[in-house]
Amino acid sequence: MAISYTSEQNNAIAEHFFESVWSKGDFSVLDTLVAPDAVDHSTVGGKAKTEKGSASFRAIVTMFRKAMPDIRLTIEQEVYAGDKVVHRWSLKGTDTGGVMGMPPSGKVLTFTGTTIVRMREGLIVERWANVDELGLLQQLGVVPPPPGS
Repeated sequence: MAISYTSEQNNAIAEHFFESVWSKGDFSVLDTLVAPDAVDHSTVGGKAKTEKGSASFRAIVTMFRKAMPDIRLTIEQEVYAGDKVVHRWSLKGTDTGGVMGMPPSGKVLTFTGTTIVRMREGLIVERWANVDELGLLQQLGVVPPPPGS
């Protein structure tokens, strides 16, 4: 029999994922929060791809945590209804390991994004995320800021 979760419970699970995995680097909870057949619609690095399972989640978080070991995710806004949870968040950390394959800059970087997850029986079963990679690249000096800024 399927267990029904409230939208508030679904949100709490998504918040726990962010705090444990992103901010603390605790991957031990990953398989307890993400369904084995979860679908991740990732666009990080400018490549749209869809992957199943928790490996994509692990790879994305690992990439950013290696680049910025002191990374901290802050949930700025949240909306949740039924089986969907939406978080607008910011990430802040010091680039000591090189972001997205670039040399380490030593800069404190802050960038934002929005993540939508679909929940089923207390697990994340699908994820979509949009990350402000342009803003990140501008902070790194790879892309110039807009004229007049």
